[in-house]
Amino acid sequence: MLSARKKHRVYRNALAFVLISVFSLSTIFSPLVKAEALPSYAWKDIVIPNGHFSESKISPDGSKLFVLQAVPGSSSKRQLIVSEDDGVSWNTFVAPDRAYGLMVSADGSKLIIRGKYGENSIYVSTDGGRNWIKVASPVSNSDNLFMSPDGAILAKYVYATEDLFVSNDDGQTWIQKGKEEPSAIFNGGKMIRMDQDVNLVKKSVDYGATWITVSSGVADEASFSTNGSSIFNGNKVSLDGGFSWTSTSVIPGKQSDNIVSELGISNDGKKLFAVFEPNSYSPSWSPVVHSVDGGKTWQQWGGESFEGRNISMSSDGSKIFAMSTTGVYRLATVPVPQYRSFDVSIKLAPANTDNSVAKSVISTDSLYCYNIDPSSVDPLSADGITVADSQVKILGGLRFKVNCRNITTGLGSSNIMITLADKHDPLKLRVYRRGPAGDLRDVTGRFTIKSETIAGKVLTTVSYNAVDADDNDSDNSINDAINGVFYFGVVNEPISVTPTTPTTPSADSSSSGTSVTTSSSTSNKKPEKTSSNLAETGVSVWLIGGLAVAAVAGGLVLRKQL
Repeated sequence: MLSARKKHRVYRNALAFVLISVFSLSTIFSPLVKAEALPSYAWKDIVIPNGHFSESKISPDGSKLFVLQAVPGSSSKRQLIVSEDDGVSWNTFVAPDRAYGLMVSADGSKLIIRGKYGENSIYVSTDGGRNWIKVASPVSNSDNLFMSPDGAILAKYVYATEDLFVSNDDGQTWIQKGKEEPSAIFNGGKMIRMDQDVNLVKKSVDYGATWITVSSGVADEASFSTNGSSIFNGNKVSLDGGFSWTSTSVIPGKQSDNIVSELGISNDGKKLFAVFEPNSYSPSWSPVVHSVDGGKTWQQWGGESFEGRNISMSSDGSKIFAMSTTGVYRLATVPVPQYRSFDVSIKLAPANTDNSVAKSVISTDSLYCYNIDPSSVDPLSADGITVADSQVKILGGLRFKVNCRNITTGLGSSNIMITLADKHDPLKLRVYRRGPAGDLRDVTGRFTIKSETIAGKVLTTVSYNAVDADDNDSDNSINDAINGVFYFGVVNEPISVTPTTPTTPSADSSSSGTSVTTSSSTSNKKPEKTSSNLAETGVSVWLIGGLAVAAVAGGLVLRKQL
């Protein structure tokens, strides 16, 4: 007989053997299809006319580059050069004497600039810098000046009196609103303040008249996305306007005595950049570092030290414009998800195709696979289509193809959504896939089915993720395209269903049709290949076999020990 301690050790070892075996087998036999990897920034050097500058900006929509320069041979004259083709060519415009403090609206049409020191004036351009108007109302050089992304609101904080003023007429008149200085202002009177004196993050929705506290302990120098949702303070990121925060990984090049020089964050919070400067002459400045995954991983743009406050990012994070005092001028670009949609109603629908399908809309959201081939889209008739469940009425189907391009690594993937033209009960809607052999199988468990309000009307949406050549790509071929051939049906009679949010389709979902996703998402889970699936459950035959082998082997080991 074994002692209790030895029995415990034997059971523990046997369990570990089984778990290790199962993990190894599931790893070996996991699908080999690999989705596209996250892209990184590609930097290119650009040529700046005359080679001298004082300030630079990229318009938040990424369409224009602005560089403020001293006119060669003059100590006071300034000019603004503008590029609308990522630095390939430039236009030159006269700027106010000794102009500085350039601010740019979202589309680059409205610009605000300060006049020469001591003039206590600002200048406004509403045509992208071609012409300037001097504002009558004074703005002191010591006042802190802000502009909302849409250019509609200006704000100035007067340090001499500790008053906040706002203007909705390009600075011609000002209205006093409060006594707190914002860190950034946004469209519609929204403001945010990083109050470092008490280490609180505050918000205002009435142009700074009143403030509420949203969080504490993170009130550092920060960058704010143009939509006001994402914030980056050099250590942590918030995606909800400052209410909650997540730490980034350690930023390379940052040392203990570094202070923030420049930070940037995109609207979605995934694209970041950072530059840190020393408190003293040693250590040296750090290179520009950037991230495409919200600060989980970082890369740097090169070995150069960045020693100037001239780096800015477009709102979507697709471009970073950086210039240093050492003569390095660079533009970084990275692919960002593209959205496309196709209105199926422009296609002639065959007889016996329900309007909810015939007038549906197909949309894509992807880095590379987003172009819906118009010639490929066809509404499909319900005639002759039968399924195992007699309670299901087929509404019709859709055939379409999404083309992929510019893929640099892995295989293309796409988030695809089909918005039906009517409302259906998500618990009673069924989705069927037409396979290469012509068979029709219930694949409802792979989709996210919701009722959503779109343009004021409640409609049903069917969403999923597909990777080129996986089971949600109907042709199962690696061909830089994602094909869909799906039919939709509704249950006519009441059935007993307990709403669940499964992470894996139930084992009998293909036959019973009762596994339905309502609000939980299964679209990012890639199903196993049908050649090795059990009844479309998403559970691999090889994995089941591995479990069995591991269990038997573990039993033999256990029996031998006992």
